Amino acid sequence: MKKSNLDERQEQILLKIEKNGFWLAFWLLLAAMFIQQIFFMGDIKVAAGESLILLVVSLYVVISCIKNGIWDRKFKASGKTNLLASLIGGLAVGTVTFLGLIRNFSDKPLGAAAGGVAAGVVTFVLCFIAMTVSMRAYKKRSEAMEEEPTDDMDI
Repeated sequence: MKKSNLDERQEQILLKIEKNGFWLAFWLLLAAMFIQQIFFMGDIKVAAGESLILLVVSLYVVISCIKNGIWDRKFKASGKTNLLASLIGGLAVGTVTFLGLIRNFSDKPLGAAAGGVAAGVVTFVLCFIAMTVSMRAYKKRSEAMEEEPTDDMDI
């Protein structure tokens, strides 16, 4: 590992800058995908690159956090948290799907609403399942990390 030219304060500032840059890129990618979905509904090639990048980055963050026994800085790992996050995801996807469908099929508002509801419900269910599985893996890993032997010798 190379020696850093930064002192401890500068290292902390750089970590904060990198963290903020990561989350800015993450949310902008997600916003770009939603906008593309609204304006180019049905053309998966338009947002394929962004989708792949977001998927890889998201998997990396989730797996790394679970591996290190970390859930979130502010939210506790619970069914309520999973329910709320899944609901937000379902509403977002349902809304974007509805907007894309109504834009392309303005003469069929009921069909657009049904499509939005269906996409929202499927997203909600899949998010809730994924978050519940992740929460169980996190809790199992956290417990295993707490039980790992320390350097102290028990006599």
